[in-house]
Formats: sequence, structure tokens, C-alpha cells
Amino acid sequence: MFIDVSQIRKSPGQSYHFDLTEAIVPLAVGNDEIHFRAPVKVSMDIKNTGKVLDFSGNLQADTELICSRCLEVYAFHLDTDFKEQFCHESDVEAVTGEGLDTADMYIFDANRIKLDDLLNEIILLGIPMRCVCNDNCKGLCAVCGANLNDKNCNCIKEDIDPRLGVLKKYFD
Repeated sequence: MFIDVSQIRKSPGQSYHFDLTEAIVPLAVGNDEIHFRAPVKVSMDIKNTGKVLDFSGNLQADTELICSRCLEVYAFHLDTDFKEQFCHESDVEAVTGEGLDTADMYIFDANRIKLDDLLNEIILLGIPMRCVCNDNCKGLCAVCGANLNDKNCNCIKEDIDPRLGVLKKYFD
């Protein structure tokens, strides 16, 4: 997804609003993938503050995640706000001369900004670190691997710390 900022760069102090919709391919996160059930919706404002473009807005996406406890796929609605800054590479020296830090800014070199990296970052930061289908998820049985949300298993579970296993032999 690209956005043309040539007109915005010519208008210091002005703000522009954009509503964008984009189908995104699944994102890899470690060994898992984030699948999208519908196109991602982005509503954002871009303000030209002189040499820096301030992007602020909201991203909404309907995703499919894998539960960390029971390994079932579940729907997750992502609704997150964001604020980012962009600076044209020709303005980097002037921005640093004004005392601003460009380390946290996106630097672009043309009048079209590719938003894919920004959207991917916003999505990855909005997804929970431990994806759980619901707060009451019981997970999988450690012995037989059955999904404890669907059925109860008859496995014998001994919660013994393996470091203390030698002491159990003493009492047998």
C-alpha cells in the first residue's frame, strides 16, 4: 500500500485525512502466522509540521490466531491507535539540526510512502504476546494431549517437581 505525499509536503501546517482498505497476506510470527479474515481498515490523519509528517490514526483488522493453551484457531478483532513520524531524506539534516531525533522516524526518499512496514509493525504490536481464545481456556492435557475444553481425560497427573523426584523414591 502506497500513499502519495507530494501535495502534503508542499503544505506546511495542513492536515489531510485518509481512509484506506487493504488485503494483507498472512504475517509470520515465529512459527505461527497471523491470517486475516477481511481486508485491514486504516483511518489516519497526516499533518505536515514543516519537515516532518505526523501520521496518527486507527487500524482495524479481523484476524485468526492460534490459542497458546489449546492450539485451536480463534477470531481476534484488532482495534489499535497509532502515531508515527516520517521525514524525507533531504530534510534529515535540518530535522537533526532542530534537535529532533530521527532514530524513531521513518525516512523516505520519494513522494510515495510505502505503508506495508508501518502496518505490519502496528499489527504485530497490537497482537497479544500470549494469544488465548478465552480467559477460561483449560488448554491441553500434559499427558495425553487432549483438549480439556472439549473433554476431560482420565490421565493420572502427579505434579512433582523433577528436581525433587529423588526424594519421592525415598518414601516408596
